[in-house]
Amino acid sequence: MKNSINISSIFNGLKATFISGLLMFWVFESKAAVYTSIANGSYNDCAIWDIGCPNNSIQSGDTVIINHIIAASSSMYVKGVLIVNNTGSFSTSNYMEIDLLGTFTNNGVFICNAEYEVNGYFYQSGTATIQYLHNDGYICNSGTINVADRVYNHGGIIECDGNIFTCELDMGNNNGAAEVTGSAGSFLAGQDVCCTAGVSSNPFDELEDDWSIDSVSVAICVLPLIPNAGDNDSVTVCNSISSQINLNNLLSSDNTGGSFTETTSSGAFDNLTGILNTQGLLAGDYIFTFTAPGYNGTSDVSEFTVTVTPVLESEETMAVCESAFPFDWNGIEISEPSSNTVTLTSTISGCDSLATLIVSANSEYNESVDITICASSLPYEWNGLSIEEEGSQTVTFASSLGCDSIITLNLFVNAIPTSMNDTLVCGSQLPFIWNGTTINGAGSETVSLTGVNGCDSLATINVALELLEAPVIDFSGPVACPKDLVSFEISDENTNAIYQWLGPNGYVSTDVSNQFELTTDLLGTYSVSYTLDNCSSEMTYIDLEIENVFDYQQFKFPNVITADGNGVNDEINLEDYVGPCAEFVLTIRDRWGSEVYRQERGGDSFKGLSVDGRELPGGVYFYRFIFDQDDDVSGFLHIVR
Repeated sequence: MKNSINISSIFNGLKATFISGLLMFWVFESKAAVYTSIANGSYNDCAIWDIGCPNNSIQSGDTVIINHIIAASSSMYVKGVLIVNNTGSFSTSNYMEIDLLGTFTNNGVFICNAEYEVNGYFYQSGTATIQYLHNDGYICNSGTINVADRVYNHGGIIECDGNIFTCELDMGNNNGAAEVTGSAGSFLAGQDVCCTAGVSSNPFDELEDDWSIDSVSVAICVLPLIPNAGDNDSVTVCNSISSQINLNNLLSSDNTGGSFTETTSSGAFDNLTGILNTQGLLAGDYIFTFTAPGYNGTSDVSEFTVTVTPVLESEETMAVCESAFPFDWNGIEISEPSSNTVTLTSTISGCDSLATLIVSANSEYNESVDITICASSLPYEWNGLSIEEEGSQTVTFASSLGCDSIITLNLFVNAIPTSMNDTLVCGSQLPFIWNGTTINGAGSETVSLTGVNGCDSLATINVALELLEAPVIDFSGPVACPKDLVSFEISDENTNAIYQWLGPNGYVSTDVSNQFELTTDLLGTYSVSYTLDNCSSEMTYIDLEIENVFDYQQFKFPNVITADGNGVNDEINLEDYVGPCAEFVLTIRDRWGSEVYRQERGGDSFKGLSVDGRELPGGVYFYRFIFDQDDDVSGFLHIVR
C-alpha cells in the first residue's frame, strides 16, 4: 500500500544492493591507495598525509583515513572510501557528495556547512553537523545528526537507532536511488527525530509519493508515534512478612515515561516506583493501571489485578517410639519430645502456611549380652542370625506399646595366633625336623598348634637356601693372536672349597688356576662357582677374546692394481688384511708361469714391480696366497697402467 509504515518491501532490495556494493568495495580496495592523516591541517596540505595528497575527488578504489582535525577548502566527491575515526574531525563549507559506489564512515566529528548529498553509503556513529542533508542512498545513523536547514530523504533509507535533530524532514520517491536501496520509495526506521528550534514540534513536513515510516522504532522527541502500554495481566501474592511486588515486572513492553495509578485503595502502593507492599494487606483483589504516553497527546492504558492471599495455620499431635528419634519433619530434625513449628508454602495459594507438630515419646527396652568364642567357631548362630565376625549384633522384638525391644550381642572372637620364622640354611643341613614336620628343602611349611586360650594357633617357617658369595677371578685376557697363552685363576681361594669352571666347546675344569692356548673355538664366556660345606656360591663370569683374528674364509683378495703413482690403489699390502699374527706367502706369476714377485711377512708390499724392481707391464697375472693354516687362495690379478 502506498505511503504505509511497513518496512518489509524495502529490505529485500536493500540487502541485495548493499551486499553488491560491499563486494565492489572490496574488489577496489584490493588495488587501493590508502592515505592516512599524520597531523592536523588542510586537506590539500600534502604534509599531513603519510603518502602524499589524496584527490578532493576520492577515486574509486582509494581510501582516505582521518585520525586528526582536517578541513577541506573545496567541494568533496567520494567515489572510494572516506573514514573519520573516533580521534578525527572533518569539516567543509562546500558541497559534498557521496557517489553511488562511495562509502563515508564517520566515527568522530563531521561538519558540512553546505549541502551534503548521499548517493552511496553513509555510516554515522559519531556526531554530524550538516546545513542541508539530501539522501538518495543509504544512511546507517547510530549517533547524532544535527541539520540546520532540512533533511530530504529522497528515495533513500535512514535507520540504525540514532538521533536526527531537524525541524523539517521531507520524504519522497526517487527511481535513481533504487540501485543502492533496492526501491524507489524512501524509508525511515530506528530514529528519534526532534525539532529543537521551537518552531514546530512536528519535524515531518512534505511526505510525497512512496514512503514508509516504521511507527514502532521511529519517535518524535522520544515520544513514540503509537504508544503501547502492553498487555493486561494478573498475579497472586501473599500478605506475609516483607512480601511485596514490583508492577514494572508485569509490563509486557519496554515503556519509558509511563506511570502507574491505583484504582482501589490499598494505601500500600508507591506510584513513583510501582511497588506494592502486601505485608498485612487484607485478602482480596487490588486494581492498577499503567498509562503510556505517545506523540501528539495520544496514550495507551493497560490494567493489572493483584490478588492478595493470607497465611494458613495447622496443628498435629504425634506419639512415637524412642528409637524413632531423630527424624525429619518438613525439613527440620526432631531429636526429642517437643512442639515444633515450620513455615511452608501452600500448594493452593503459593503463600506461607504455619504447621505445628507436638511430639511425645513411648519407652523401649534394651539389653546387652557379651560372649567370647574361638575363631574356629565362626559362623556363630544367635537368635536367627549367622554371625561371621567379631562385633555387635542387634535383634529387635515388638513391645506391648508397639515399640521395639532391643537385645544386643557383643561377640568377642579369640583370633588364631600366628607366628612366622624365616630360616636360611645350606644344603648340608637338610633335612631337619621342625614342630614334628620334616623340612626337605626351601619353601614354607605351616603347622596347627593349641594356644593357651584353648584355640588353634598357626606357626609358619619360611626356609631359604644360602648361596655363598661369587669367587674373585684374575685373568690375562684378551690375547693378541690365536694360540697365545691365556691364564685365569681364583684370587680369593678357599682351600676347603670345591671349584668348577664351565666354558665353550664343553670346557670343564676343577683347578684353581688354568692356562691354555686360546683358539677361535674356545672364545666366549667362562663361569666359575664353588661348593663349601654343601653350600653353593654365586657364579662369576669372564669373556675370553682374541684381538687379531684373520678369517681367511671371508677374505676377498684385491685383484686390481692401478700402479700409476697417484697414491690411489697403487699397491697391495696384505699385512693390512692379515693382521700382525698370521704368517703368509704371496707369489705372482706372469702368463708364461714365471714367478715375478714373492712376499712374506715383513716384506715389501706389491706395487706393480718385479722382484728385481722392474716395472711390470699392464695385463693379467696369476697369484697364489698361502696362509699359516696351510690353506691358500689363488686367482688372477690385473695390473692397469
